[in-house]
Amino acid sequence: MRKQFMNSAIFLLGGLSFVSLLFYYGALHDIWHDYASPEVWSRAGQNPPGWYSPVNRCPLEWGVIGVGFWMMLAFHILLFVRLVRNHRAHV
Repeated sequence: MRKQFMNSAIFLLGGLSFVSLLFYYGALHDIWHDYASPEVWSRAGQNPPGWYSPVNRCPLEWGVIGVGFWMMLAFHILLFVRLVRNHRAHV
């Protein structure tokens, strides 16, 4: 039962981790091309002000990155535990 739970948790978090990586790419791509790149500022005829922070302009995208981090961290911890237990069982 415990082994089945671990396998299910690893499979579920692995899938969520992959989806999260896709959202990371989308969020970072959006931030760079819409707010943060030097080209955006030069097209506006400005230099980035000292107070400028893309975080202030993209709360949803930064939220996606934060949630994704915790999902991937949980997945990798479970994967590591699973690998260590499998290794011990075969030694």
